[in-house]
Formats: sequence, C-alpha cells, structure tokens
Amino acid sequence: MNGNRNQIRIYLIFVLGICWALGIAAFCLQGNSQNTIYQILQKGFTAFPVIAAVLTRRMTRDKSEWRISFRVWKNKKLWAFCAFVPGILIVMGTALYFVLFPEQYSGVFNLGSLIGTEQVIHIANPLQFCVICVLVAAVCIPIQVLELGEEIGWREYLLPKQIAEYGVRKGTLMNGLYWGIAHLPLIFLGFNYSLENAGAPWSNMLMMMLVCMTMGSICSYVMVYSNNVMYPAIIHGVVNVIGEIPVFISVSGKNGLLGPNPTGLISMSGLILCAIIMLIKLPTAKMVKGM
Repeated sequence: MNGNRNQIRIYLIFVLGICWALGIAAFCLQGNSQNTIYQILQKGFTAFPVIAAVLTRRMTRDKSEWRISFRVWKNKKLWAFCAFVPGILIVMGTALYFVLFPEQYSGVFNLGSLIGTEQVIHIANPLQFCVICVLVAAVCIPIQVLELGEEIGWREYLLPKQIAEYGVRKGTLMNGLYWGIAHLPLIFLGFNYSLENAGAPWSNMLMMMLVCMTMGSICSYVMVYSNNVMYPAIIHGVVNVIGEIPVFISVSGKNGLLGPNPTGLISMSGLILCAIIMLIKLPTAKMVKGM
C-alpha cells in the first residue's frame, strides 16, 4: 500500500475515532456523564491530533523530522503576518457585522462573562474596540501557541502527506475538510454556536465546516511556505483568542450563523477572502524541501 496513503488513513482513524467516539458517548450518556465526557472531548481536543500523529509515526515507523522550530523571529515579516493580520481581518468582519446589524451592538464589553465578574467596559466608538483587540493580542502573544497541538497533528504531520498524495491545492482542501469533520461532535453538542440558531445543530455544523476549510487554507499556506508549524500555530492562537471577543460586545451574547464571532459568515468574510487568495497562490508558494 502507498506509504503516504496508509499513514493518512491511520492518522484519520485515530483522531476521528477518538473525537467521534467521545462525541457519541457524550450524546448517549445524558446527565452528569454527558458533562464529564464532553469536558474530556473539549479539553482534550488539542491533544488528540498530537497523540494520533505520534501513534501513526510509531505504527508506520515514520522517522521523518518534525517540522517545528521556535525561532519564528528568523522571518519577522511572516511572524508579523501571522500575529496581526488574522486579528485585523476579524475586527473588520466584526465591524461589518455590527454595521449590518446595529441593534446587536451593545456598546459595552461584557468582561464579566469572560472572566466571571460583573465588570463591563464601555466602548464609545469602533476605534476603542480595535484598541481592545490590539491589547488582547499583545497580552496574549505568549499564549498564541496554545493551539500547537492541533497544528502539529493537522498541518505538521498530515498536510505534507496529503500534498504528496493529492497535490498542494487538493491536499490543502482535504486537510481542512477532515479537520472540520473532527470538530463536528463538539459543534453538535453546542460548542462555538448557539443551539437556538435556525436549523441547529446541523446549520452550526455546516458553518463550522466552512470555518475549518477557511482557516485550514490559511494555516496550510503558511505551513507550506515556512515548513515550520509554529507559524500556523500562531495564526490559530490569534484567531481563537481575538475571535472570542465580539460576542461579548453583542446584545444577545450568543454566536449566530452570521456572527458576531468569526465563526459566523459575515464576521469571517475577511478570512474567507484571505483563504481564497492563498488557495490561488498555493501552486506557486515556496515548496520547502521536506514538505
């Protein structure tokens, strides 16, 4: 059997098997058991891809080098892009959402819902919201790599094998597709989206597939270009950190199919445009040795 294809299958069996088994168990075992298993699925979601990658390497005797280097400062422009551009696109998408749905803008940042207090920050204008996002991004720079676990599994290990097997563009799209499928049990159980959304949970699941295809394309492009998983990990961390802010300045306090978080269609419109551009550029992206 083709080596890459065999490794792809084994990895997907491990990671999708874990996520879906826990998701099904959480759904079937109602009550306290559901909460416990759901927490295991949610908290362990970042670790499962690493576990799957390590197990697949062992089973297939894969001795290839890990594509990871913490020396991200060696490419300052790429680091700056990863650390700030996704956040800027999120702010722009959020602004567009509130322009289209002004009744959803609360004018305050409900800090209490985020950190468990009753404190709120009044936001006088959009510029102040942008400043808050910049400050959050700056403060959270040290923890932007918390999503390294997911990226090691999906972009560092799986992506190069999918590119070798299917080509750079198709491999990238398939990477995002399977990454989205891994998220579906969490989304079905109410993660990231309000279960009050029209057509939920199926509409939420469909939207999450678009999110993963979008973010997967951006992270994959950066991985192909740099051959270093730290860069897509920074993007992933930035999006997860800044992407949680918009819902706390909304009236409803709930994330819908259009926004305000960048898991909604309007709020992630800037990220979608970025992903399309990167997909177009992928065939001419710098293919580093070993990718």
